[in-house]
This record gives sequence, C-alpha cells and structure tokens, in this order.
Amino acid sequence: MSDETEIADGGNGGAMGKMPPATFDFLVHTLFTQALMAFGRIPNPITNKAMKNIPTAKHFIDTLDMLEDKTRGNLTSDERKLLEEVQHQLRTLYVEART
Repeated sequence: MSDETEIADGGNGGAMGKMPPATFDFLVHTLFTQALMAFGRIPNPITNKAMKNIPTAKHFIDTLDMLEDKTRGNLTSDERKLLEEVQHQLRTLYVEART
C-alpha cells in the first residue's frame, strides 16, 4: 500500500467512516473551509500548520462565484443566503489580505 493511499483512506484498508450527505450546503462549506485554510485562518489538518496562499484563496472565491452563476434561480432561500454570506466573508478577507 502506498503512502498516498494510506493518507487518503486513513490507513484503514479503505473502510471509510460515515460521510455527510452530498448537499449544496456541504459543498459551500467545503469550499469555504478550503478558502479559510488558504487565507491562513485555520491550519491544514494534515500539516497542522496555517499557511497563506492568497492566489489559492482567490481561486476558491472565483469557484463560489461560478457556482452562484450556474445555480442562479435554482437555490432555496436558505441556500442563496448561505452562499451570499460565505462570499461576503471571503471577499472581505481577500480585501484585507491585499492591503
């Protein structure tokens, strides 16, 4: 078994714990968490270190913007509100990081 496989499945032979349901909220929160890591606001769970990578953070903001464009008119009010709040928070962090 390679090291990459062991890291990917926790070294437990592929038996995964229960995964959360694949929902729009989960996707938005996943992208938000990745952006926060790229802003250095939370540590990477593998390295346990917080490191800034502003271009990567911007990529996640752009990805959320694309998601907004592609889902326009198809979201519930709660989903739309979540996406707007996450985008606002990340854009604020981006402006702060650039100044």
